[in-house]
Amino acid sequence: MDAIKNLISATDPLKTDPAAVPDAETVLGKIVTDRSEAVDKMPPNVRSLADAKRQRAVRIAGLLTIAAAAVTAGVLVVSNLGTLTGAPVPANSGLVTSAATVTPSASATPTATPTASQAPAVPWKTFTDSTSQATFELPDSWTAIETPTMIAGKAYNSVSVRNSGNKQVAALNLVYDRTIGGCAAPKPVAVLDSVDLDIPQKPDKVAEFSALKGSALGPSRFTFTVITGDRVYGTVALSEEQKLPGTPVCQQINGITGPSNVPFVDFGDVWAMAADGSNAPLVFNSVAEARAYMQTQEYQDMKRMLISLSLKPSNVATSSLFKSDKANVQFSLPTGWTAKDVPAGTADFPASGIEVADESGRKVAHLYYGSGGGLGGACGPNERYKMTELDTAPSALNGAWAQSAGVRFSYRVLDQSAVGKGLSYEVGLVDKSSGQLSDTCPELMYTVVSGAPKGTLSFADRASQGSGAPTFATMEDAKTYMGTPEYAKLKEMITSLQLTQ
Repeated sequence: MDAIKNLISATDPLKTDPAAVPDAETVLGKIVTDRSEAVDKMPPNVRSLADAKRQRAVRIAGLLTIAAAAVTAGVLVVSNLGTLTGAPVPANSGLVTSAATVTPSASATPTATPTASQAPAVPWKTFTDSTSQATFELPDSWTAIETPTMIAGKAYNSVSVRNSGNKQVAALNLVYDRTIGGCAAPKPVAVLDSVDLDIPQKPDKVAEFSALKGSALGPSRFTFTVITGDRVYGTVALSEEQKLPGTPVCQQINGITGPSNVPFVDFGDVWAMAADGSNAPLVFNSVAEARAYMQTQEYQDMKRMLISLSLKPSNVATSSLFKSDKANVQFSLPTGWTAKDVPAGTADFPASGIEVADESGRKVAHLYYGSGGGLGGACGPNERYKMTELDTAPSALNGAWAQSAGVRFSYRVLDQSAVGKGLSYEVGLVDKSSGQLSDTCPELMYTVVSGAPKGTLSFADRASQGSGAPTFATMEDAKTYMGTPEYAKLKEMITSLQLTQ
């Protein structure tokens, strides 16, 4: 390359060897003292402009030949036939300079050279959840798995974001409410990275939560937060928490109130990271190591995805809100289904009841809420059968009593096919006691919740097995039922139950 460069440089007819140019004073002296030489005659070693132009034309032709040969050899040649880089011009030269311009090639797209912390660019895609409330970007090789639901006539969703290895890296939850746990040993917190987001907040909830916390919530923002204990625990998520560095905290709450008419939102690697790091998504040996993590492609992808979130009210309307003033409850009622208050309980055990029917008028669920006796009964000899839970989900009941009782939705089957009775099943709310998965008999298969404010609560297709209860012929039939519209509507309705008093 040096040989080619030197050869090209030598072709410039306007470039001369400084040593070959005569000293100005010497020339002036010769002009003054040597009368035999006309004053307008140039020294022999200085070319006239005409000679320079003729020689330049010849050398340009030679240069083109050299350049063509060099390109053929795979060498990019840049000549100094004209100024391309805006080199400095001597002062008082009388030349006007301009910035160099380069016309981009339509067939070539420059790409960044990967470094240790920068992977080659990969395609991204845009995801909008099935409730049409949340939209965000994610790498093309990542997937989003949804679990939408309706609570009190409103759309909610849980979205698991998984990388190309099918590992969950984040979750987006559009939630009805959250319950914060207690505090054991607070640890100092620090935010290593943050970006404020243009996501509106519910003014009433910001004021309410700020009052409960005793400190003002901050704006909705992306944060990389660490809690320092025996090690450094980190979480990457959206948050409104606002703490001074070093403030002791029981946990890092990751969630935003979101705009009006949109559920509460949490989007990140964990909703609440405990101070002891027991559920920390990221663990480091030092804060310096945590800061270094910010240079990785994994962190950059997470940050870009979380920052891209946008929210808007849902246009999904698949149910209405049914409210009973007698039972002091409300729940999401699927479109086409009906619900009505019905007598329940006795004079000694007062209670309220609600009956739910599908589009054809067939009874599909019943609610009982009030006083009730304890669960009892016994199985006969050799009457215990295998119980299997095929599905479960959280309940919208989030009071302290519900949390303590472990209230949840459950779909369980009892396999009596060995004695020709098929598989009994129940779909509804259970607690830690009634929801135990142990071999039993139909008489002891209950779908009820104990410890509610008014006593016993049951919201299910049936509270217990009775004569004439439907069964499935095979386990495959029982699993297939989960894919039916009836099951989806039952699950949506039962999980949406809330107490209004």
